[in-house]
Amino acid sequence: MSEPRGYIANDPVVMDVWKRLTKLFAVWRLIVIASFTRRVLYQFTNDQMSTLMRSGHWKIALGLLGGLNDPQLDFLAEWSRLNAARSERIFRTTTLILVSIPVAAVFGVSEMDPEFWQRIGFARPESLMVIIGLWLLVSGILMAAAWRSRDLADLIALEQARRKLRSSKLASATQ
Repeated sequence: MSEPRGYIANDPVVMDVWKRLTKLFAVWRLIVIASFTRRVLYQFTNDQMSTLMRSGHWKIALGLLGGLNDPQLDFLAEWSRLNAARSERIFRTTTLILVSIPVAAVFGVSEMDPEFWQRIGFARPESLMVIIGLWLLVSGILMAAAWRSRDLADLIALEQARRKLRSSKLASATQ
């Protein structure tokens, strides 16, 4: 499988696994499905990893990673770490912009022309609620994307640790 025209070339096997992983860890699944599972109740425990190790999408994902060799897994670990860092920055920056600029504008305009908001119809609470709802929706989706990106990076780091443990056990057994 070759990369689409214009992409920087990467290992096609690794990128195929990445695409399959991102489908397993889709943002919509976190928002729609995860909110209604028993696993949500386990969010209030100090052992998050046992909860994840019982999770179906983590089991499938670990199976996908099992087909990669160590250098491929190392590349994917760095790829996922970079992806998670970028997702987090995008979430923080966008949410900051969505909150700080409108709030500053509201206060600034209110100071210069106190009647302005009433003249354009924002004196009605329903208008304000729609705008706040849209801001919350966008921020929530970006937060879920950052969460899922971090989940992917954690999953790959776990597989790296599992492989190191397995190799150390094999080395101990042969001595």
